[in-house]
Amino acid sequence: MNAEGINAIDVKTKLQYVQLSKSDIFGILQNDRRRCVLELLREKGSLSVRSLSEEIARIEAGSEEPKSNTRKSIYVSLIQNHIPKMESLGIVVYNREQDSVELLPTSRNFDIYMETVKKGDIPWSQFYLGFSVLTIFGNVAIYEGVIEWISNFQWMIFVSLVFLLSSLVNHLHIQKFEE
Repeated sequence: MNAEGINAIDVKTKLQYVQLSKSDIFGILQNDRRRCVLELLREKGSLSVRSLSEEIARIEAGSEEPKSNTRKSIYVSLIQNHIPKMESLGIVVYNREQDSVELLPTSRNFDIYMETVKKGDIPWSQFYLGFSVLTIFGNVAIYEGVIEWISNFQWMIFVSLVFLLSSLVNHLHIQKFEE
């Protein structure tokens, strides 16, 4: 094994449990390309810088095929700017010999900030807020006798079960990102 391979392993071992400051996290997330790197590596695992630059070029180009000079420009910006910045914070490790970039456990610092919500879905925080408001209105309506077909006890069991199931689904969703 050469010096580059040893370096990558040493860096990976030393930076496994780094806690980043909010300033560092937001500094990384404020740039579209760095966010793309995080998302692509989380989705696909270890990637070459070339693959990363091609994927980012496709994303930035939208529906049209990205031009060669665009891909080259992205490649250079990744090599000279984005990957070194992320590597210095212990977010990724770059193996120059294999030209591969891999996420480190420190990248979990970004999970809460990068919750992706598919079109038509809502974030969990909005779901819980909405459901809490609904339960308050339900409680008041049952207490005032507006709703008579359900008892207080039945409503309490229903709300508790929905919160339990929602929390379980939310927990499993988060666990999927941590793997």
